Amino acid sequence: MAAQAIIFDLSAFDTNTAAPLEAGKLLDEAVARGCHCALVTDLPHKEAGLRLRERFGDTAHHIFSVVLTGADFGARGHKAPYSVVLRTLELGPDEALVIAGSKDAVQAARRVRLQVRTRVPTVA
Repeated sequence: MAAQAIIFDLSAFDTNTAAPLEAGKLLDEAVARGCHCALVTDLPHKEAGLRLRERFGDTAHHIFSVVLTGADFGARGHKAPYSVVLRTLELGPDEALVIAGSKDAVQAARRVRLQVRTRVPTVA
């Protein structure tokens, strides 16, 4: 089954790495399919807003169904950032895919049993 939602870690859009994730292409494909898109970042709201505006202009609020800033990737249970997004979208872990560019985001996604696409090496 294809994912009903794609949850992006803001760091996945970082193109200054040796192995970019091509998150922009994945986002375009998800939007074209009518898939819910969400964005999670540990950045504070104000800084995240600036980064979103730099990357997406004024269209971010049209692209993402959910934007979660100030995420604590170490949180567990109902406060875990990906759990919050899943509840908001009313989806289960098997209905979403995470595109993550940071080790902390990958670990947080795997804790709630989400499928993850990443450039981060497998974490034991």
